[in-house]
Amino acid sequence: MSVTTGASAAEVWNGDFETGDLSQWSTTLNERNISVVTSPVLQGTRAGQIELTNDSTWPGNGIKRVELNHKPAAARTAEGAETYFAWSFYLPEALAADPPTQIGYWESDQTWNQVMSFEVTGQRISFATRKPENKVHWQADDAVTPGAWHRIALRIKWSKNAAQGSVDVWFDGEQVVTGGSAQTLADDNPHFTQLGMLRNPSEFTDSPILIVDDAVEGDSLEDVRPALPTEGSGGAGGAGGAGGAPGTGGSGNVGGSSGETGGAGGASGVGGSSGETGGASGVGGSGGEAGGGAPTATAASTSASTGTGGEAPAEDADSDGGCSVGSSPAAPAAPAALTGLLVALAFARRRERR
Repeated sequence: MSVTTGASAAEVWNGDFETGDLSQWSTTLNERNISVVTSPVLQGTRAGQIELTNDSTWPGNGIKRVELNHKPAAARTAEGAETYFAWSFYLPEALAADPPTQIGYWESDQTWNQVMSFEVTGQRISFATRKPENKVHWQADDAVTPGAWHRIALRIKWSKNAAQGSVDVWFDGEQVVTGGSAQTLADDNPHFTQLGMLRNPSEFTDSPILIVDDAVEGDSLEDVRPALPTEGSGGAGGAGGAGGAPGTGGSGNVGGSSGETGGAGGASGVGGSSGETGGASGVGGSGGEAGGGAPTATAASTSASTGTGGEAPAEDADSDGGCSVGSSPAAPAAPAALTGLLVALAFARRRERR
């Protein structure tokens, strides 16, 4: 079942990094490897970047981890309560197939018993619960596309009784687990979630990067927006993509990692009306290297949801954010080039008649 939802009506908490720091989160693990970035982003102008390195070892157990922690109010994970939670993630490159990497999970406070987790190996993703025994409820091959945003949403019914606890899971707006039975509470302690990357004790040579954005806790599925922003909604344009794809506007799945076709396309995605001009003004928009015509810093400061290129200098405070082909640096040269071509053709024809 696929779900399309509009803007959130009643968020309980959000971790969207729009504060420019990590203050929305309860705590962090190996914070030195976490930063707030302006590209790629899914919505707004900022996202969180996590880098897992071989020296990201947690004292005492050897686990390699870099994570963001969100701890809901205790009553919201008590026996019989329900939690809706969602977040979006982006991998510039596929994660290693070995060792496996957990990108999000829930566990108990004080006793640190994990009750459910999402694991990625290569482009495969799986969801499993841990109690009363390990159970994989869903897995999908080739589902995690590098250079594209993905969104995970959960509805958790909390209980120490496996007959009463359950989990629903949505991936990119499609429900992939319905009423998965599980003991969702390890004990009577409050439970929390951690997003990022975790690997069991091992040595590895890669240093993967994961981008997190638009984490939300709510009271309903609509609150947490299980689907990625749709074309024309403006949110996905900030993912740094669709500028090069005529008419795609806010898909956010093209060019997000490097930004060569990014920021200005995202600006065109706002409102979805001018996506066809994104390619002309999108070159270099993500990082502002080429100016790209679209003053992405101005678009970001006015909450236009372009997101990418927030560091690029604004060229003109009165600009429309790159939604017209006229903002492309190449556009003014076109009339002169056309005139020269016409003169050359006329001269050639006159010589032929002679």
